[in-house]
Amino acid sequence: MLLVELTDIIRHIDDSRLTQMLIDAVDQYSPSYAEEPAMTVFADLLAESGIPFQRQPVVDRQDPSTHGNLVISLGPQPPQLLWVGHVDTVGFSDEEQDTRLDGDTLYGLGTADMKGACAAAIEAVLAVVESGVKLTRGLCVALVVGEEEYGDGAQTLRALVQSPLTVVGEPTGLQPCLDHYGYYECRLSAKGTQAHAALPEFGANAIHDMLAWLMEILDVAGGPDTPRGIVVNPREISGGAGGFVVADTCEALLDVHTPPSTGLEEIEELIDQARERAQAKNRATDLQYEELFWAPGFPANHDTPLIRPVVDAFRVRGLDWTPGVFRSHSDAAQLQRDDALTLVCGPGRLEVAHTRHEHIELAQVREAARLYAAMIFEACVRP
Repeated sequence: MLLVELTDIIRHIDDSRLTQMLIDAVDQYSPSYAEEPAMTVFADLLAESGIPFQRQPVVDRQDPSTHGNLVISLGPQPPQLLWVGHVDTVGFSDEEQDTRLDGDTLYGLGTADMKGACAAAIEAVLAVVESGVKLTRGLCVALVVGEEEYGDGAQTLRALVQSPLTVVGEPTGLQPCLDHYGYYECRLSAKGTQAHAALPEFGANAIHDMLAWLMEILDVAGGPDTPRGIVVNPREISGGAGGFVVADTCEALLDVHTPPSTGLEEIEELIDQARERAQAKNRATDLQYEELFWAPGFPANHDTPLIRPVVDAFRVRGLDWTPGVFRSHSDAAQLQRDDALTLVCGPGRLEVAHTRHEHIELAQVREAARLYAAMIFEACVRP
């Protein structure tokens, strides 16, 4: 009887509806703080299907045009399973938007990160409701805002909704990622001494010494294939006053992704060590840094019984259970709690996210809808 119910849910997944939903969502440019056009695509489809949902205002957002998160609650609450996806994207100029379907591959900003997963989760919800299968435990599906900035949508969601099992649909190629990298962001500043450009020896070039500091940071960190495993990305650099002078100021923004167990102290020690090495070559420039954001990573307990519904969903879908580590920042870091399990699993590839050729294989989106439906069945229907 139970497998009949799961089969009935899967039978109600409409691949044509799913594809059109995703195309419509990708067509809507929705960078952080301007997510409403894409959110409306999902809200309208839910409303047309008679599925109730709530809009969850996000604290400190003053713009009346945004209504915040979209939250679907089905079955007895609180939820046994919480699925979370973000509808915002990184920003690109409008002329760079190009949604196109090439065979079974959809190209466009947000396809992999992560409107593909959002569409798959909504399609799974539609299929569950249309099948008439009764949920014996609660389900919550939340489309959130602000992930590409500092996760204000997830922070608001965490304060109002908690679950023992949370799945975040970031792109993993449908690999279950139980362990999660941390993310640190800082501003580096260098203050040198201005001089005539023809006589740089009479000054201290802040740009030169900033570059030296950055190179030392990269050297100390080592990269993903070293025992330390810390990944550093100099994201932005600016400095100088123009004119024919030695630059006396320079700033840089630094992204640091860290293995699950790395603490803040190790990151600061790395930056301090690199600064000492850079200043040993030129002490005339003052080098300082300021923490802007820190979200610790986390290793998961792979043996927790909380994971059973997800493992069973992979089994019934005939997918390999090979847990991995998610190497980027995500809302999972905001939602993780010590007494619960939060994992990342979604269609698409992280390596094409945030690029001008971002794309997703629709076959994987279709499988994601079925996998999410199976997770709902295992967590919220099976006795």
